[in-house]
Amino acid sequence: MRRRGFLRMIIGLIACLACWHSLQAKVGREFVASDIRESMQKGDKLAILMVHFGSAYPEARESLERMNEQVRQAFPQVEVRQAYSARSIVNRVRRQGIWIEHTADALISLKKEGYTHVVVQPSIVIEGVEMEALRRDVELRKGLFKEIRIGNPLLYDDTDYEAVIKALTGSSVASRSGAKLLIANGTYHASNAAYAKLGYMLQLSGHKDYFVGTREGFPTLETVIGQLQASKYKQVTLLPFMFVLIKSNENRVSASWREGLEKAGFKVSLEAKGLSDYEAIRRLLVEHLQFAFAYKRISVNERKEMFGRF
Repeated sequence: MRRRGFLRMIIGLIACLACWHSLQAKVGREFVASDIRESMQKGDKLAILMVHFGSAYPEARESLERMNEQVRQAFPQVEVRQAYSARSIVNRVRRQGIWIEHTADALISLKKEGYTHVVVQPSIVIEGVEMEALRRDVELRKGLFKEIRIGNPLLYDDTDYEAVIKALTGSSVASRSGAKLLIANGTYHASNAAYAKLGYMLQLSGHKDYFVGTREGFPTLETVIGQLQASKYKQVTLLPFMFVLIKSNENRVSASWREGLEKAGFKVSLEAKGLSDYEAIRRLLVEHLQFAFAYKRISVNERKEMFGRF
């Protein structure tokens, strides 16, 4: 009995160590453990600001609201607001009689309402131009609050890629014949390499029928067509790899890719879902928020001071 109890203790210790190492791998050197709620004093107020690029189309806004609602359910004691990062879309939506604030304006509103601590969670795919703009907006207004933090974009560390792959390949589309092609907006920014990484990880994980392409960046339409032809595929299902999808012919990205693929001789269908329509993707953003609550990002200089002696 004593021996079995000792073995159980050893096994439990090994499991704890494995969990600790996994967490350390995720945390890396960019973050330190620091729960934002523990720094709050009497009278302080905490809010979550969900930041979306935005959409002027009702069906797309409904998808974003489902994401907001999932966050509210995960944090029932915290005020949850939303903002759009694209001013042009904010203006279009307001002309429809719907009040949406830009990120900067939403932060000022939170300050006026007495909020002292804010966690901003973007529905942004990669650490690129949009994240740079968001970080700049927050940096300019961080003096308004005792503390403000920003959650990571969808694809940040390897565990995010693995979770996204599981979400996409676990849907009903996986059973369809032919190739599945994730199409992203892409960017001229160096962070566009994230899409090539996603495609590579899909292939390595055994999902040989999944491919990734971008409208602006690499892999291009021509690159993907070459891959599909080399793999002898005749049918392709397009999977929009963007948070919101206009479920009509007005989605220029999917429409242009469909046209290009059909000209190349492929039979093409569209899975009319944006990333925000996947419950597993929404859950991953909630996990990013939970991480942002518990861990604080540190600057390069702070990292040098903390780790330079090792």
